[in-house]
Amino acid sequence: MSGRAPDFQTLVGSDLDAAEQERLRRVHDLLVEAGPPPDLRTRAPVAPLARRRRRGALLAVAAALAVASFALGVAVGDSSRERNTDFVVEMNGTASAADASASVVVYELDDAGNWPMELAVAGLAPSPGGHVYELWLTKQGEPVSICGSFLTREDGTASVPMNAPWPLDDFDGWIIVEQGSETPLLTT
Repeated sequence: MSGRAPDFQTLVGSDLDAAEQERLRRVHDLLVEAGPPPDLRTRAPVAPLARRRRRGALLAVAAALAVASFALGVAVGDSSRERNTDFVVEMNGTASAADASASVVVYELDDAGNWPMELAVAGLAPSPGGHVYELWLTKQGEPVSICGSFLTREDGTASVPMNAPWPLDDFDGWIIVEQGSETPLLTT
């Protein structure tokens, strides 16, 4: 585009009355004074820093939403605060684990028919063979249905959530054995 302003007479011609010609001349002079509009094709793109700031802000909002969702899930989903204890089973160590003891807090039956429970063990050293221990329901002293497996800490303690999806009155006792063995270490 050339730097010279277009000639007014060439643009409007000579067939206008004087008042109209004067009005158009004022508009023409204002447009010439304002200059051409900026060329949008050569406009600089959004600076990378501005894009990074926007992206960072979106990531911060997403992270905050994730943390809030997690906290809400923990607050709503932690049903242990709402559970009522149905009964407690006390267990004593046998000759091979005489110093051991355990208690099983059995919570009320849930809507699906499960008995949620919490096993607390003391004095049961970690298995020398590296095996896990198992909590079983028994019939006539024999292990019939497993409630869960666990490991103990070096100090012989454990606190583990477990579950029994069976009618508990079908069984006559509880035992803890080392995995692969039927020899009770703790019993009711």
